Amino acid sequence: MKNLPIRPLLSLAALCVGSAAYGADEQTGVFQFRAAAGVERDSNVLRQNTGEISDNIGMLSVGVKADKRIGLQRLRADVEATQYKYQDQSSLDYHTINYSAAWDWSLTPRFHGVLSADRRQYREVTTDSLTFANRIGRRTERNEVLEGVYDVGASWRALAGFTRSSSESTEPRSWDASPVVRSARVGVGYETPKGSLLTLKYRRGDGEYTDTTPGAATGGFKEKETELALKWPVTIKTAIDARIAHVSREHSVAPQLDFSGMVGGANINWEISAKTRLIAGYMHDLIASGLVTGGHVETDRVYITPVWQVLPHIALNARYDRSERRWRDVPAGADVGRHETVEAAGVGLDWDPRPALTVSTSLRGEKLASSLPLSSYNATIFAVAVKARF
Repeated sequence: MKNLPIRPLLSLAALCVGSAAYGADEQTGVFQFRAAAGVERDSNVLRQNTGEISDNIGMLSVGVKADKRIGLQRLRADVEATQYKYQDQSSLDYHTINYSAAWDWSLTPRFHGVLSADRRQYREVTTDSLTFANRIGRRTERNEVLEGVYDVGASWRALAGFTRSSSESTEPRSWDASPVVRSARVGVGYETPKGSLLTLKYRRGDGEYTDTTPGAATGGFKEKETELALKWPVTIKTAIDARIAHVSREHSVAPQLDFSGMVGGANINWEISAKTRLIAGYMHDLIASGLVTGGHVETDRVYITPVWQVLPHIALNARYDRSERRWRDVPAGADVGRHETVEAAGVGLDWDPRPALTVSTSLRGEKLASSLPLSSYNATIFAVAVKARF
């Protein structure tokens, strides 16, 4: 399974999707461009425990989106490039390129599926358990999927597919050792007359860690996962997505890195009224510690985001996000018994003076409470941005 040539195929498909969508939308006028410019004031750009350094950060971004149906086929693409520039701490300057592209293919109304590729880059804060110093880096996550579904009848469906996922950090000894996993999966689904979908899937994958820094986890592993997922449209205004799974990772030459357990979560999207909306969720996950000595990290995350349309052109929003991480089965070192809580809370306002123009302002706080000495921090960020669509 390690030698499946899925990555070149999916990357080429993503490019073809974007090219096809461009040609189609030139003719129909549904090709959507966007641009944004903004500035942030960050009270602690280095995320230090003491001696906080503040700075101003400028942001520029451009993006394009397309969504086109051609017969039974649907082509989707969304690409955005963003540049961040620091006024004083220029060594922190960085840029990101995020994209998602998909071909929702259909050979017949009963035999259909998806071919997709997406990439997400973002700034991250990591803590070196040897020096207890916080470091600022970038993480890149990629996922590529090829899946086919056959509708056996009005309610039952069978599915099979291949996936490739990767997570890579610019910082050495990142907490997951930058894994790459290639998997095959099969499953069966049942859809009720009211639109609820219950799916049972089994996935088997081969992977390896790509962080070659001394002290980081290395070598290959096998991963297995059995998942039960539910999509439930409770009402026309309320939808719930939930999953529960058992995952295990076994290492052929480093059994101290093995782990297994239950993972899963749920999220709700609730249109409370014509002017209010609530998005909330909970997730429980297991991931490698990134340490050659062994162990894994257990994470619980909860988030809630209410939105209130105060006036036709003014909306208020808030967000609270809390993650608790616990290092398990670490045999030695500073990570024995390590635990930390990451919290982010903020409020924002969006004003649409024109249909294609939005002015946004936000205030948020970020906090890390860590059991490692001198690693906890607080930061306050105020931001203003202008976004245009054309």
